Amino acid sequence: MDNISQKIQNATKDWNIDAIVKAVIADDPDMIEHADDFRDTLMQIKTGNLKNARTTKIQLSPITETRHAVQLSQPKFAEKLGISVNTLRSWEQGLRKPSGAAKTLLELLHRRPELIHELHA
Repeated sequence: MDNISQKIQNATKDWNIDAIVKAVIADDPDMIEHADDFRDTLMQIKTGNLKNARTTKIQLSPITETRHAVQLSQPKFAEKLGISVNTLRSWEQGLRKPSGAAKTLLELLHRRPELIHELHA
């Protein structure tokens, strides 16, 4: 069993599936027609049977990867770079692209993330 399956099983071991299904139906009575499928899905999750699960892979931008590598929040990372959080977000989301010195600095930090700590905010 892989690490993700173990984490899921540990997190869901105390699930009372029937209680969850009843609570969802109480909240949304239209779910009654999906109760059996919902129950089966929850049981598959609880038992770690994820072979039929849909997975989504998200491609992170190199800027986001770098920020995650140094374990900084967006505000802290932006502060280190001397830019606004909105600018950082727009770069991370691909809405804008850094240019000039900022682009060069980000490429260097992507290769050597530890250098972020040399920058003074």
